[in-house]
Amino acid sequence: MTEVVFISDFFADEIQGGAELCNAALIGLLQKRYKVEKTKSVDVTPEAILDNLDSFFIIANFFLLPEPLKKIFIDKTKYVILEHDHKYVKSNNPSLYKDFLAPEAQIINKDFYANALAVMCQSKKHASVVQKNLLLNNIISLSGNIWTEEQLKVIENNLDTTKTIKFAILNSTNKNKGMPAAIDFCNKNNLPYELIHPQSFESFIANLAQVEHLVFFPQWLETYNRLSIEARILGCKLVTNNLIGAASEDYFKLKGRELLEFIRGNNTTLMNKWFNLIDEKEVEYYDNIELPKVTILGTFYDGSEYIEGFLENITTQTIFDRCELILIDANSPGNEKEIIDQYVKKYDNIIYKRLDYRATTGEAFNMGIEMSTGEFLTFGLIDDRRHATGLEILTKHLMFSPEVDLVYGDCFETDKPNETYEKNSSNGKLYEHSLKSFSKENMIKCLPGPMPLWRKTMNEKHGAFNTDIDFADDWEMWLRAVNGGSKFKKINIIIGLYLSGGRSQSDKLNVKQNLEESELFFKYAHLFGNNFHLFKDYFTQLKGLENVQ
Repeated sequence: MTEVVFISDFFADEIQGGAELCNAALIGLLQKRYKVEKTKSVDVTPEAILDNLDSFFIIANFFLLPEPLKKIFIDKTKYVILEHDHKYVKSNNPSLYKDFLAPEAQIINKDFYANALAVMCQSKKHASVVQKNLLLNNIISLSGNIWTEEQLKVIENNLDTTKTIKFAILNSTNKNKGMPAAIDFCNKNNLPYELIHPQSFESFIANLAQVEHLVFFPQWLETYNRLSIEARILGCKLVTNNLIGAASEDYFKLKGRELLEFIRGNNTTLMNKWFNLIDEKEVEYYDNIELPKVTILGTFYDGSEYIEGFLENITTQTIFDRCELILIDANSPGNEKEIIDQYVKKYDNIIYKRLDYRATTGEAFNMGIEMSTGEFLTFGLIDDRRHATGLEILTKHLMFSPEVDLVYGDCFETDKPNETYEKNSSNGKLYEHSLKSFSKENMIKCLPGPMPLWRKTMNEKHGAFNTDIDFADDWEMWLRAVNGGSKFKKINIIIGLYLSGGRSQSDKLNVKQNLEESELFFKYAHLFGNNFHLFKDYFTQLKGLENVQ
């Protein structure tokens, strides 16, 4: 007989929460087929894991699971995560963020989720939010909770209860249950209400059955919410918000006995999902997520020193298989082609084009854009290095921010060529152009820095890079796009390593570059707000360099 080890912070004999009740009902079903051992998170030891490697581990709430043990589970065991909330976010509350997309610095436990046999989510809404934040393809949407037959009988016995309470609010000290918000709503709308107090399940259901309107405003996304289902079975009308996961299920439109019978039948469906998973039979995973294709635009002249390190770095991006790399060789005198050819043989998504003249950077980028088949575009500057997940992170945030045309992150800065992101001498120094969050005023700098990711449609709307500009072609492109209505977004996480220096950062006086920047400053002065006055004198003096020989 297969042994199932069920791990959770607490069990129903300690806490009568929704997660604990759900776990208890599931354990009851599993015990019909398997030997189930319940273990509290704080009691798990390395020895207990290693002595049970043939067991199937179900890890439910794991806030109290020691961090080193997660690595042992990843390396040694078959485990699934039964997700009741949002332990992939530090705040445990993705509702704090626009469209439930957490800032990258808030993401935690990603490897623990990614290496699970499956991540069991409570509803379609829950599954979509987890997938959006973690980009997982091992999610199973349970689309329901399990109620014991005894619990369903209690609910059934109260179906015909007379409604004697007009409005009711759940009396709970749990901040997520939103009691203060519900009270405030009733007071503002002059609605007389009663509180439903904590009590036994039988008494609670009997009390809930008397309620005509349940006022319930959860403060963050309820992954399922058993209360809402029980209320609808009992004929309560819900006055609520959009933070109930169960509402994403098609059957949520049902009510009364029809919904009760669906839940009865769904218990069997849920049981079979678990049996198939544990018995290693075919299971139905949530729809796979497919990131948009990214085109990496690279160009070089005399770049032999950097090309191999660049190719090694870029091909190890976690989403390189979803990319195409277009390399435009501007008639370089170096031996880059020999190195590139080796990578072209290995990767069919690398496109190499050698020109018979020295094209400008802007010309080369425009050629790459014309050749590109990606939905998103980014620079592949051969002397810079990216974090392995840098492109994945930017792509995720651009994909799930439809109102945004360009995203960017922070970069470390080094003056030593060919250092890797993982081992560099930056000492935490950040490249100044990536420091500020996006605003039109902050476009006083070439704000996205060296590793932006943007929608190809932005070029279709605002045009290509201006080939009449030699040094500030990227700044001009971004200013033109922002002036035309495009929005940029900064992702507050380090995504790469920038090599300082180069033609636009020489210690020598570069009159042409200074004149280009001064002209752009005054042309787009209306964007900069107060920053125009702060920098006006500086760019005025640059303008005066036109007579310098």
